[in-house]
Amino acid sequence: MSDASAAAERDDLPQDGLLPPAPEDLLPENPNLPRPTRDKGLGAVEPVGHPGPDAGDDADDWGASLVTRPDLQTLWRWANVLTKRVNREVNRTTLARQLLNQILDARNLLRRGPDYYEEAERLLNEVAYRLELQRRVRTWARQYGWKLFAYELAWVIALVSAMFLAPAVLLRWAPVLGYNPDPQAGVDSVQWLILGIKSAIWGGLGGATGALYALWRHIARDQDFDPLYSIWYYASPLMGTMLGAFAYLAIQAGLFSLTAGVDSRINSAAVVFLLAWMSGFQQNVVYNIVRRILKAVGLDRAGTESAVAPDKPNDPGEH
Repeated sequence: MSDASAAAERDDLPQDGLLPPAPEDLLPENPNLPRPTRDKGLGAVEPVGHPGPDAGDDADDWGASLVTRPDLQTLWRWANVLTKRVNREVNRTTLARQLLNQILDARNLLRRGPDYYEEAERLLNEVAYRLELQRRVRTWARQYGWKLFAYELAWVIALVSAMFLAPAVLLRWAPVLGYNPDPQAGVDSVQWLILGIKSAIWGGLGGATGALYALWRHIARDQDFDPLYSIWYYASPLMGTMLGAFAYLAIQAGLFSLTAGVDSRINSAAVVFLLAWMSGFQQNVVYNIVRRILKAVGLDRAGTESAVAPDKPNDPGEH
């Protein structure tokens, strides 16, 4: 290198006054403390490079040199920490056994050498993720679980109260709205309206029951509650009410006969209420019936399935 080029490079470098002092040049505030050791830079790292064309058999081992012995020891200590966390935080035997088996598999991979470092790290990352999810689920359950439980319970109380109050109110005011007190008047009778309202109420009870079951399932049993599904819990009783009313209308109109191939009119109120409750509890069943009815009357078109029924949940609260 010429003197001119060397001088040019020195001019491009920052001035010494702009550079921070090296650690070894700093005196410790307490003279009893040891002085900082000199930073060796990349010289402290074992040299690792891509094998050249003449490397021969050594080319197969160059990847293993990326993982040093301290890396393996660090991962082993992390496995010890995760084992203690599983014993302390997991309260389900099945899950604890699964996580401990993953940690054991990771240890066995570490014993086999650096070539299995990534696979062992992946297994331990899965264990760490599951433990973190457990912690978040506990927080979410305390934050959202009781609120959702109180919401569904309020729906149950309101619907049961309406079950007893609605007939008296309708008998008193429905004739004012033009309904006929004669039970033989068909869809214009007050009795027909009362049965429809009761079916809607039973559907709402089915929706609230399904939401309560989902809370128990995802908080107490599976412990995988996700607050992103809160809108499903809030909407389930309301959707159940509307689907219960639809079930009543479909039965009275004989629409089920279009899917069964026979006359399936149901005159028993108890059976109607049972079907309404089941419609609210398992709402996707009603969506499937709607699609079959639309197909039977020739209204099934491309995209109807995605527009009528969402993919989730397939059963009450399935995440």
